[in-house]
Amino acid sequence: MSRLYGRDVLLDDLVPRLVGLDANEPKLLRQAHPDDPPALLLTGPHGSGRTAVLDALARAYQARLPVAEVNCADGGDATAAMVANTSPVVDILTDAACGLCAPITGRKRLRLPRLWTGLAAVSAWTRGDAREQGVAQARMQRLLTECGLADDGDPRAGSWAQDVGALVALGDRSDLAPIADACVRLFSDRYLHRRQARDVQSFYASRLGPGRDAEPLAELCRAFHLGDDLREESEASLAAALLEDLRAHYSGWTHFNQTPRPLLLLDDVHSGHGSRLFGQFLAHRAQGARDPLVLVAAARGDARHRAGPDAAVRTLAQLAGGASGWRRPETGTPSAGVVALELPPLDRGDIVAMLMAGDPPPRPELPRAVRRFTQGSPLGCGLVRDAVAADPRAADLPGHDVGTLRLAGQPVTRRIAARLVPDAELRRGLVLFSVAQDDGAAHALADTFLTSDAQQAAVAAARIHLRTEHGAAADRPFVADPFLRAVLVHELRRRSPAPTEDPPQTWDAVHATLRDHHAGAGDPVAALHHTLALGDADEAVRGLTDLFAPPTTAEEWLRHLWHVASAPHPPRPEWAEECRRIARGAPGTESAGDYVRRCVHRLTHAVWLAADPLTAPDGTLCGRIKWELEQLSGRHVTGAGTLFDAAQEWHDELRELRTPPSALPAQDRGPGPGRSHGESH
Repeated sequence: MSRLYGRDVLLDDLVPRLVGLDANEPKLLRQAHPDDPPALLLTGPHGSGRTAVLDALARAYQARLPVAEVNCADGGDATAAMVANTSPVVDILTDAACGLCAPITGRKRLRLPRLWTGLAAVSAWTRGDAREQGVAQARMQRLLTECGLADDGDPRAGSWAQDVGALVALGDRSDLAPIADACVRLFSDRYLHRRQARDVQSFYASRLGPGRDAEPLAELCRAFHLGDDLREESEASLAAALLEDLRAHYSGWTHFNQTPRPLLLLDDVHSGHGSRLFGQFLAHRAQGARDPLVLVAAARGDARHRAGPDAAVRTLAQLAGGASGWRRPETGTPSAGVVALELPPLDRGDIVAMLMAGDPPPRPELPRAVRRFTQGSPLGCGLVRDAVAADPRAADLPGHDVGTLRLAGQPVTRRIAARLVPDAELRRGLVLFSVAQDDGAAHALADTFLTSDAQQAAVAAARIHLRTEHGAAADRPFVADPFLRAVLVHELRRRSPAPTEDPPQTWDAVHATLRDHHAGAGDPVAALHHTLALGDADEAVRGLTDLFAPPTTAEEWLRHLWHVASAPHPPRPEWAEECRRIARGAPGTESAGDYVRRCVHRLTHAVWLAADPLTAPDGTLCGRIKWELEQLSGRHVTGAGTLFDAAQEWHDELRELRTPPSALPAQDRGPGPGRSHGESH
């Protein structure tokens, strides 16, 4: 069974060839890019499987070679930020050092004298500052024990601050240099060989700029404590120290014998400090320095935007066989050292393999419904798979609605929403705004259902979150990502208003507000969208029938039809079956009116069902849409050809879970294979 579902090339091929060790077997591999390994940057939106790849790599190489996995978004906290001898970057480097220096089966533990000593120096505290002294004690105790310099029971690890204090003579309490000097002397005397101590001093002396002839490690500490640009300069020196330690360790016979290279896995490098550290590693290499570190980083967002102008952007297929085709460009820029890979959605084969491996397997139509709902999100597919495995009978019903699945006693959509938007207050606002078609509609909801000034700011907070965390560039709909929107809309459908809500945020109240807002703004088609969401299909059909005549062109009418009929379905359990009966013209469901009105009535319900992201249209439903459009093609005064062509197009595109191009405004029509059903909802 596939372990990473579509990302296996990274675990089975590319990274093992960069490292020089098979991920599953004790087998050495010929190292790719032996003298200049590129940094590999994995990108993608929330739930794209970036962290899963890093976790799998960490598990594969744990205790087999030096490996560290660090989440850059976790570096530092609000309290530590107020203390001068720490920063998120230093916390990340500390985590990296502890991971890389962990015990390795059959080999000596890695030693990082330059980085260790630099961390000891910047950890120096101002005398009398208890918080700084506590940070220094905790960091040094961790480094000494986890890097193997001191045993867990060694009392010297727990008395670092007192031992440093004993070396410092009484003097100016504001002077940092004596403490920094004592930290460096104590660490060097206890834990470094004489040659290592000399190499450490030489390295940091080489990092001093012109005219700065101070004691290099004391200067490193002073600059770090001063903050701002000087702190970043010190952090860059610490990052370079790690790379230089690794270069020294893997030179000579170690390099000649092709010893597997160390692996550093950095998650969430889109965070401010993660991006800064990643850039510092790249900048050091851009200056001509070479080191053996295999650096695999993950960032939320677009590959080209995150990686920089001179990065090599590759696809998974291009990485097969370990041949990235990469050679460092001669631009000398930091981004020239990056191979960026945007992780794509899972394809149908991956989803089938993920869902059908259970015993007993679910109904064969389930993978289509899951692909439609999740848009191939590994996070969404994985949680749905877990829900199916937990209760196979729940996934074995004809006409299955993915939204009915439960996991660990909760609706699976609630679990997905909590993973996609962890902040509960922000998530609550996004659930309310999920049915808004634009910023104006979201503000109308805020004006109606939110009262305080803080709550009014929810629209801005939601928009910022969508742009920064989900890459939303378009203003329509308000929640542009189709998977996130489907999850949030379903949560709104299930929501029970809190007793304190005035007015309560019920499904009917929310859509009535939006219907009235768009009607008042002179947008009757958008108003019909919410009319249909309220369950008033007759009014929606009446409006679409009135529009089925000049001056509305056939092209415009198709867009109106899709926009209205892509309304979310109301919270009625019988909705799907009722909609299907009307779509096929079952006895007792026919609408009053002429032939066009009856066709539009059936077609609207068929498209309404086909556009629902919690199910997947089957061949019968798509055939019904084709037939109704063909019937209408002979009734439009000017658009017979357009509607006849659309009949085949809509049948084929909907069958393949894509939005028909003629249903979208011209500016929104992307390449066919990449379109999803959610683009115009």
